[in-house]
Amino acid sequence: MTKVELLKDFAKGWFGNSQQHSIHAQLMKSRGLNRLGDKIMAESDEEWEEAKKVNARLIELGETPVVEIKEYPVITDIKEMLEYDCKESAEALPMMSKCLAMFDDDYVTRRMFEEFIIDEQDHYNWVKGHLGLIEQIGIENYMIEMIGE
Repeated sequence: MTKVELLKDFAKGWFGNSQQHSIHAQLMKSRGLNRLGDKIMAESDEEWEEAKKVNARLIELGETPVVEIKEYPVITDIKEMLEYDCKESAEALPMMSKCLAMFDDDYVTRRMFEEFIIDEQDHYNWVKGHLGLIEQIGIENYMIEMIGE
């Protein structure tokens, strides 16, 4: 895969994942789980911005971005949704780190990916922590904690 193809693939992935998280956030808020919905919506917004940054970088490199999104499932069960996110992040982190080597001659893109990796690691840690919380206090108590205002 070329650098340009990789960038286009990441943009499609982040646009799709942003939409998935936006839908998940709306589902959580419709159940009154406002704290959880707000956190997931913030993740959606972050992914949207990451995709836009990649497209802007493609344009800076003289390339034409694509208007496509990767498909992701809509998951209505809270624990399953968090488990899916955890699995996706766990798979993405080593792959993203491996991609860094492709940009050894492009400091701007490399730096951008380093920031994406830090954001992904933060998200992974958050999801992993919340799955641990569910294990400790149970899904019902977790849901009560996520009601918020």
